[in-house]
Amino acid sequence: MLHGVIVPVITPVASGDRVDGPAFRKVLNRLIEAGVHGIFVGGSAGEGPLLTDRQWRRMIEVAVEAVAGRVPLLGGAMDTSARRVADKVRTLRDAGYRHVVVTPSYYITVKTASEHLRLFGEAREAAGDMELIAYNIPGCTNSIVAVDTLCEMARRGWIRTCKESSGDRAYLLDLIRRGRDAGLNVLAGDEALIDRALLAGAKGIVPVCANYDPALYIRLYRAGVKGDRKALAVGMTRAMHLRDLLPLSGPNWIAGIKYALSALGLGAGNPVSPLEPVDPARKARIDALVAADAQVCVVGRSRR
Repeated sequence: MLHGVIVPVITPVASGDRVDGPAFRKVLNRLIEAGVHGIFVGGSAGEGPLLTDRQWRRMIEVAVEAVAGRVPLLGGAMDTSARRVADKVRTLRDAGYRHVVVTPSYYITVKTASEHLRLFGEAREAAGDMELIAYNIPGCTNSIVAVDTLCEMARRGWIRTCKESSGDRAYLLDLIRRGRDAGLNVLAGDEALIDRALLAGAKGIVPVCANYDPALYIRLYRAGVKGDRKALAVGMTRAMHLRDLLPLSGPNWIAGIKYALSALGLGAGNPVSPLEPVDPARKARIDALVAADAQVCVVGRSRR
């Protein structure tokens, strides 16, 4: 069963938006060595829908080789119609993936329960023996999958896990509560709601800032499992600081995360075109964070 900290991994790219294989392997190995419970490739943080078909295939191939079964590997299949999504699902299946994540199709917004069921039904058929994970992220798809629809898919046996990234606290808590009765487990994707989600019974978290500081989110998950509100509060203070500084400090949230990793020597730090790179003022703030964190590590090692 999927649980714990599942990182929506960024995809380092070189000139021409070519996937930087060596840097990507380093990012993946760093996360696994830190102890994360799973990796999610090709979602919004991974810029999967922005890559060319050739580079998207390169991304999923590098990931499956680098992860090598050490943790569950989830592949994103997001596109503009059910048939296009199903094609990506089959590509992931043929590449050796055991878990596939599907959002509502986008550009022409799908709005009704019947549209969502039609889309996920075709994805389920294409998935074969892979596990299908439904992903509610209206900020990217402009489409909200109703709690009733997700629970219906669980009752039909199509899904047993969903990722929820709406940022709507009431929706999230209702989904956790009602999903439990339908046999549906929830992974919380909005970092501002990590503590509430874990205390309410979410099975895991999918935080983008875990690309930078995976150990923090592992501590948060463990505190949530134990119901340790004090440790959650301490961890959430740091998580909200990272959220404000990395994804939310500029017009493009992906660029801040990628630049922070580049400051650690992991990739060039550029988002896929036409997304806005990090400007000099934002770079200076992120550089200060990285330097301060490095100093804390040095002090911690000297004390030991």
